[in-house]
Amino acid sequence: MRSVARAVLAGAILALALPAAAQVVTIDTSAAGRRQVIDGFGTCLSGSEGQAQWFQDLYYDELGASLLRFDLTPEFVSPYSDHHYSSPWYSNDPSFPGPEGNNVRTYTDAASYLKPWGGQTPKLAVMGPDIDKNVLLFRFDTEKAKTAGAMAQLGEKKKAQLGDFKLFASLWSPPPWLKLSSGNTISGQSGNYPKNGTPWPFIWGGNFAGGVLDTSGTPRAELDDGTGPTSALTQYARSLAAYLRGFQKAFGVKLYAISLQNEINFEEFYNSCRYPLASDYIAILKAARAELDQHADLKAIRIEGPEDLLGGDAWTLWQLGGGSKITHKNLKYLEQVAADPLAAKALDFVSVHGYALDGASAAGASPVQWERFANGWSSAPAAGLPASVKGFSHYGKRSWMTETSGEAPEWLSPASGFPSNGAFSIAAKIHQALTAGRQSAWVYWQLSDGKAVAAQTLTDAAQREKSPKLVAAKHFFRHIRPGAVAVATSVTGSTTLYASAYLHEGEGTLTVVLVNTSASAASAELQLPPLPAKIASLEARTSAKDSYDKRSTLAPAAGKLTVAVPGYGVVTLRGQGQAPKPDAGPGSDGSARSDGSVAASDGS
Repeated sequence: MRSVARAVLAGAILALALPAAAQVVTIDTSAAGRRQVIDGFGTCLSGSEGQAQWFQDLYYDELGASLLRFDLTPEFVSPYSDHHYSSPWYSNDPSFPGPEGNNVRTYTDAASYLKPWGGQTPKLAVMGPDIDKNVLLFRFDTEKAKTAGAMAQLGEKKKAQLGDFKLFASLWSPPPWLKLSSGNTISGQSGNYPKNGTPWPFIWGGNFAGGVLDTSGTPRAELDDGTGPTSALTQYARSLAAYLRGFQKAFGVKLYAISLQNEINFEEFYNSCRYPLASDYIAILKAARAELDQHADLKAIRIEGPEDLLGGDAWTLWQLGGGSKITHKNLKYLEQVAADPLAAKALDFVSVHGYALDGASAAGASPVQWERFANGWSSAPAAGLPASVKGFSHYGKRSWMTETSGEAPEWLSPASGFPSNGAFSIAAKIHQALTAGRQSAWVYWQLSDGKAVAAQTLTDAAQREKSPKLVAAKHFFRHIRPGAVAVATSVTGSTTLYASAYLHEGEGTLTVVLVNTSASAASAELQLPPLPAKIASLEARTSAKDSYDKRSTLAPAAGKLTVAVPGYGVVTLRGQGQAPKPDAGPGSDGSARSDGSVAASDGS
């Protein structure tokens, strides 16, 4: 055996010299090794299961989720919402497709929205200058609102237990009468869904589907608030503020952050809206921030975005299409937001949807998309792209991964070959997001949706904590607490063993997550760093196919530890050390500043 390397400085990189066959895990808890602060983990809500005791216990107590996302799309009182927003399609009978024969009601602007359909004349819920009067136009007694309210109230009660709790929401669509035609049509539909070729926007079954917001700022006669015509942009900002105030008052909770548009470049038959150019997004960003800042109860709510998809190549991070069909993407939005001082100030932090397989598609795969999103590039990765593009970390803002899903319920899927699409792959994807992507939060699409666990959910009412997908997520969710700092971690002697570590000096804990992307078992050798000090033992949680969340206790010898990681398995280690003295200087624990950023030594 080679000699053990000598520790040189408190908090410096420590490595253990071991037999060549060993996988050596190196953890750097020094100031130079600090990365992003972890804000937490969670899911979005769907349906009404969040009002059930089993769901609440599973979410907060078993899973340890400290973030909660919900749908902010407004719901209006009668008569503004009658007959599902005056849609001509009222049943599941294909023989009654409505006056246009397409199962929907189309429109092109506020004026055409007012056309009578099926004996109904739609009405516009125009927002006036009095926010409290505007609040009365919305409903907060729906199952969607009550579920979000109940879960938010419980999250606040459990804030101390969880280490923190953050409630945030995304807008799937603004009020439909504020939208214009996008020039696109729907395709790929059948049955009672909208007919192929139907132009966006339209209303289908009460959904505000597709279209683009009128961001021109031009006053419209249809949007007269009693003092005169107002613009769709003004109405957007007022309706957002009123719905936020109404929700907070109805349930006695405060929102931490909002996204102004979920998946900013998709038109779907459900609530959706497009902002194809950064200038469109900048318009709503500045309008929303200006409106929220007028109200004492809303001005502390942060805005995150643009909440676009990570995509599969460099173009999907920059721009798609050309000519009149250009669609800006994540890094293009951020570049143009940064160039506008008011917009840059209005965007508190970045968010992205992590639907990308690279980095979790094969053993040792490189997470290129996450690296590009975080760091940009200095040499064009494809013809036609700019030679140099900045990643999100350049702008001094943290980033949250706010939605992903798609995995099969089994631990290993496919059954043969590399299991890139089962529960096990969730662990690999979280690892890549937190390390290469430097994300401060990771949020799955749904915990449960009232059906059997499937691609969109982590579990269901029957499996609960026994679901393999929930088990995989729990390796991170439960054991990496809010306020922990990701620290530089590397593995030598292997390309298939992934390792990440998280230091929480406030609690005096170190958490290490090992993900074995090989079918063969691995032996990981690590030496505990000097921060936090005096870790006598670590609790280990081990999961592999048909063996989930097995607990054990490991005691280091002379600061060294050997950990067995099963093939296609995950091990989480959590050790309690010595917390810093109360008089430690500000920022000495690597925790977030009030604006959520971290010290310059975080490597950004």
